[in-house]
Amino acid sequence: MKLLLPTSLSAVVAAALASPSVNIDAGTVKGGKCSGGQGAVYYKGIPFAEPPIGDLRFEPPKSYSQKYTNGVLEATNPAPSCIQFGTQTVPSGAKSEDCLYLDIWAPSNATKDSKLPVKVWVFGGSDTEGGIEYPLYDGCNLAEKDTIVVSLNYRLGPLGFLALDGAGYHGNQGIQDLILGFEWVKKSISAFGGDPEKVLAFGQSAGATDVYTLTTLTEAPSLFKSAIIESIALPQLTDKSIAQKLGVSFAKGLKCSRTDKSCLRSKSSADLQKAFYADTYMNSGIGGLSGIGSSSRQTPEFWPIVDGTVVKENPLDRGAQVPTVFGSNQQEGALATIGRYQSPALIANLTAADYKNFLRGDWGSAASMIEKHYPLSKFESEAKELGLTAGSGVFKAIAQVLTDAHFKCPTYQSALSTARNGKAAWAYEFTHNNTCAWLDTLVALGDNLPFIGAAHTAEIPYAFSNLDFSYPAENYTCSSSQAERKLSNEMISLWTAMAENAKPSTEAIQWPDFKITSTGSKTPGMVFGNSSTPGEIDYSMCKLWAQISAKLDKANTTAGTSASSTTAASPTSSSAFSGGVTVSPSLKYSLLLSVALIGATVLV
Repeated sequence: MKLLLPTSLSAVVAAALASPSVNIDAGTVKGGKCSGGQGAVYYKGIPFAEPPIGDLRFEPPKSYSQKYTNGVLEATNPAPSCIQFGTQTVPSGAKSEDCLYLDIWAPSNATKDSKLPVKVWVFGGSDTEGGIEYPLYDGCNLAEKDTIVVSLNYRLGPLGFLALDGAGYHGNQGIQDLILGFEWVKKSISAFGGDPEKVLAFGQSAGATDVYTLTTLTEAPSLFKSAIIESIALPQLTDKSIAQKLGVSFAKGLKCSRTDKSCLRSKSSADLQKAFYADTYMNSGIGGLSGIGSSSRQTPEFWPIVDGTVVKENPLDRGAQVPTVFGSNQQEGALATIGRYQSPALIANLTAADYKNFLRGDWGSAASMIEKHYPLSKFESEAKELGLTAGSGVFKAIAQVLTDAHFKCPTYQSALSTARNGKAAWAYEFTHNNTCAWLDTLVALGDNLPFIGAAHTAEIPYAFSNLDFSYPAENYTCSSSQAERKLSNEMISLWTAMAENAKPSTEAIQWPDFKITSTGSKTPGMVFGNSSTPGEIDYSMCKLWAQISAKLDKANTTAGTSASSTTAASPTSSSAFSGGVTVSPSLKYSLLLSVALIGATVLV
């Protein structure tokens, strides 16, 4: 005997079992349903550009113009991540140069008429590694909260930022990838339930730098309505001339001339990676992670440059052209400090000499100036009061210097530039100490997790509502507290308000505007501690870092001029000017999410 369902009920059941699908110009996109009973669906691996391979390697991206095979794209499996030029934040899964894809998450009941706010995520990783499939960036939980979530891949390292005019490559390919991705969102997101007039760009670390760069472009208002910059890193872009020298050095490492496109295109991805890691000009050239936390303009690195075409002006001179939120975490530098020293024994036994060596090695002639304003005795006294070792005080001192120099003050300067140019700006500081290890490499900290505080990346789980953690390899599971879930909901509501209204305030929480103060020390902002609280953010040390930046930039520019003939002829040579700043590979990569496995006895 067959059980016959009423026609209307049959239709409901069929609809519930059917895979989600939407129709766009290229065909039908079929997605999947988020697991665990979540009221959200996903569409993965949607191409927004032609594969940047063959003749398109190193070239600006071209819009995807094909029709899907048989008119259908099965969008349930992740696309490959872009080729990686790092080892710390490498996503799992396949890697390919054919990587210009995006992922979308939407509420399960969203339709083309829903007109929901859209949040477009740009991942971090020093513009050399990372991808949209990193677990912290999963959009299922966030999409449940009446939001469309999009995550964009972009080319990394030399594939995304090679500048070599002789071969017709002008850099900023990765920035152009992002521009094309936002154009795709503008054109097609309504089919998924999004409102193309309510698009928020948000990114973290290098992704924040890339988003900030985008916000300063003339076309920014046509791409998105607003932006949120989480932990901006290094917004001072490298001089075009330095980027060109790096391009010559990289080509030389591939045994190609600076004008030979065919040679550059013929090399395998593995060849490119090998040349990248071996490039001595990049690893020991003029400049360093100096000054206000932005790079020196003399720093050779594959990241955005002022090329005069895509990026016409220095972002720090122009400021954001759309309403923008700027924020940083209270102890950003803790992860970089762990990554820098790595050995538990080194961290436990750091000394005053290590602190001096750190300052001299990274800031040269400005070391004494920094030490005067960040006296080690202050941090050692605080450590002693907490029952911690003297080495912990050294750790805290180094972490605080890195926090202010590389994150907090770039955040302030970017907001200041935006406000001075008459655009709306807001500031925040994330100060909450997470209950759970939000990265698997933090599990070994055990009860010492609060020691690193609100470190780099700590806010990401709250912005995505990803607050349950499971790391089988470490035999670790942890669920965030109810208070933390409330904090996450508050942050998400503010981020959503920014997407919807270009203002980060809700009826329950009013976010004060960023204001330029006469002293430049404190400004109104939002403090994300145990709750979301309007308050003040202390930027008093940023005047010092502006002075240091000017001092070192002048020294590096002078040295760069005197050494230019040498470096042009031999890009592998190292600058050794007195008081200069050189790039150490360990520092460069410590700014990623590198975290050593530290035992519970190390920091106490």
